[in-house]
Amino acid sequence: MSTGRRRRGWLVPTLLVAVLIAGAAGAVIVLRFPDLVPGPSATVVPVVRADVVAEVRAPGAVRSAAESEVSFSVSGTVTAIEVAPGTPVRAGDELARLDTGPTTGRLDAARAALDADLREVDLARQRVPVDVVVLARAEADAARDRADVGDAERALEDAVLRAPRDGTVTAVAGQVGDRVLAGAPTPDDAPSRRPFVRLADLGALVVRASVAPRDVARVEAGQPASAAVDGAGPAVFGEVVGVEPAPGSDGAYGVTVAAATPPPALRVGQGAQVRVLVARAIGVPVVPVEAVRVTGPDRGTVLVRAPEGRGPDRAVAVTTGLADDVSIEVRDGLRVGDRVVVPRTPFVGARP
Repeated sequence: MSTGRRRRGWLVPTLLVAVLIAGAAGAVIVLRFPDLVPGPSATVVPVVRADVVAEVRAPGAVRSAAESEVSFSVSGTVTAIEVAPGTPVRAGDELARLDTGPTTGRLDAARAALDADLREVDLARQRVPVDVVVLARAEADAARDRADVGDAERALEDAVLRAPRDGTVTAVAGQVGDRVLAGAPTPDDAPSRRPFVRLADLGALVVRASVAPRDVARVEAGQPASAAVDGAGPAVFGEVVGVEPAPGSDGAYGVTVAAATPPPALRVGQGAQVRVLVARAIGVPVVPVEAVRVTGPDRGTVLVRAPEGRGPDRAVAVTTGLADDVSIEVRDGLRVGDRVVVPRTPFVGARP
């Protein structure tokens, strides 16, 4: 037998063994990682270096950094309202007034009683000898009436609702003729309980976002943030200046974002979409998020294409890091230049 025939004799079995090994490797991938098998339209991309930016996104609205809710501290009927939404006011300005007729009558009666008691005190002191029992009784009556005068005077003063600070009126809940209760919004039968007057400093506008409980732990004061405000043009850039310690009635946490120079187009109540930068990785190895099958916290598996297609794709365990909408950081398991398979449809739970 010639040398050429002998070579061909062992070459064929060797090729068959190689094919069987490749087939076995492919079978292992199918059995252990069935969702890693690339579909007919899967793509292959290289591992590259890029920046990854992790953000928290939340809806929000434009608010004033200095807001006040003002209501009457005494009960009565509204007889005058001196402001309307949009009215600028200074601290101490009158906003509204209640009917003071009953209070004025009460004050006049208390003052008259006090005058009478003081005369009794003087007479008791002039008697010789002084009747200490009569004097003590007159002094006690005078003290009681003096307290009544003070209460009536405060009630008369509280019948006028005044601005606690400079600002602009943004809302007035009541109207003339409404009956209000002490310390309560008005009218007292209103379906929604609102303060009588709302004031805001329109020169200090911020955006208040409602952040979900799952995200609030990553947000803190000083982080860069932006807000795309409805109708205000390009996004406004600033930073987080406050995170509320407890959720609101909607279950979300209030996060305040302020800009050094807010645009003049901002108006209280405008809706906004807020983005808070919570972490950033610069120039790190990344792959598309769709290429990673999550297996645990900061763990995943990717399908790596053999160099020049020589050999089967292999499943590789990787350690992951930050992720954004497009890319995920790979901290271990791959090198820049490795080619990974991106399946036609993302894995279930692909995003870390």
